[in-house]
Amino acid sequence: MSAREKRALDGIADRIYSEDPLLAETLSSFATGAVTAEPLPARRGAFPGVLIPVALLAAIMAIMAVLLPPISGATAEVAPSPTHAPARG
Repeated sequence: MSAREKRALDGIADRIYSEDPLLAETLSSFATGAVTAEPLPARRGAFPGVLIPVALLAAIMAIMAVLLPPISGATAEVAPSPTHAPARG
């Protein structure tokens, strides 16, 4: 820790002691012992047994969306509207 950071923390501690001695005493009880760091466990990638079925399902759904007609019952052909019918004559 740099000297500037230590001075800042000392200033904070002094203000706490002056404003709320009971809080300062309570907090000082937590500052006992050595501070140690524990290494985090290595992060594993996604399980390959899950990725393959998901990729296959996505591919099948994409193919079905392109090749199958819509389920709503609408046809792909659009009938001309009555207002745009050719004039008879």
